[in-house]
Amino acid sequence: MKIPGIVFLLLISLTTRLAAAEVPLRPFGSGSLAQIESARTGKPFILSVWSIDCVSCMKELDALSHALDKFPGLQVVLVSTDDLAQQDAVAKMLQKHGLIGKADNWIFADSDAQALRYEIDNTWYGEMPRSYFYDAAHERTAHSGALTLPDIDAWRNRNKP
Repeated sequence: MKIPGIVFLLLISLTTRLAAAEVPLRPFGSGSLAQIESARTGKPFILSVWSIDCVSCMKELDALSHALDKFPGLQVVLVSTDDLAQQDAVAKMLQKHGLIGKADNWIFADSDAQALRYEIDNTWYGEMPRSYFYDAAHERTAHSGALTLPDIDAWRNRNKP
């Protein structure tokens, strides 16, 4: 039985809202990047793309957690490339790294992960972790590999929120 598109979207929305009562994971789909950027108009922020299967991503999550402790006004958006079916594992990882309630947490909500990666950055081929430093004008600089606290600190000093 094929589920009509609107019904599928409503089911995803309901499932995500029920899970959000426990852990705020927002569904990342087509148009989500524009929504993230629009919500931060005129503000610098870091967008970090990660996965539960990425060892280097765990180092970056630790660095981001420490940065958020050190700089409470820092804006961080985390986008997990894991499937919605893995949202419990993603939530546990975010909890383990102390990022629940500190960062804006999203999870890929479309089965076409390649299209979502392309929407984030059409020059990105999927290596992780992948981060983007946005300045207040939303000019962004891409960074491949795990961010460190000194990387974040240097960017923050150039882009005070």
